[in-house]
Amino acid sequence: MSLQTAPRVERAPVALDLGRGPGPGTATGAGPGARRGRRRLLAAALGTAATLAVGWALAPHLVTLDSPEVALDPTAGLFVDGYGDTGTYALHYRYGQEVELTVPLSNASAVPWRVTDVELVEPTYPLLEPVGGTVEPVTLAPYGDGEVSLVFEYANCRYYHERANNSYEQVRVSGTVLGRETSVLVDLAVPLVVHSQVILNCPERTLVRGDDVRS
Repeated sequence: MSLQTAPRVERAPVALDLGRGPGPGTATGAGPGARRGRRRLLAAALGTAATLAVGWALAPHLVTLDSPEVALDPTAGLFVDGYGDTGTYALHYRYGQEVELTVPLSNASAVPWRVTDVELVEPTYPLLEPVGGTVEPVTLAPYGDGEVSLVFEYANCRYYHERANNSYEQVRVSGTVLGRETSVLVDLAVPLVVHSQVILNCPERTLVRGDDVRS
């Protein structure tokens, strides 16, 4: 009995390439193009965030109002054409009585504005003394309109001689823009003026000028 030896199978050597990357078609993650896309998205997001931050920081300085023309009762005074560049509205001083001024507000900016206070820019001891405190808040949409009413009492004539007057050319408007407080001065389209009174029309005044000196 003879034993037969099985034929020997030749195997090809296996080469280990440790220095090369994966071949074509092998999925191992994002390529250079995908990485560049992610970087662009990140840069765009950062740019948007920076723009929003700058806009928020500058918002109080971006709001503006058109110059308002104050509305009054026709019996409250007289429009004097030629007194100043745009004319002037001269109020009739009536000691102890009240006068109401309606101030239109026209938002000339692209951001909303919540107005919490409007006041005439006045001297110390004004002939028009504010009555009633702060105004009801008014929200102005971008390029939107609104109005506030201000009430004043004629007072303090004792501190002015009969040739004196108070001129009102601006209002100060205060409020919040995107949650930030702001306050701006706005020129009146038509200024107001209030003349003082002679002594007979001013019950407060004495015959001694030194009694009524403004400090």
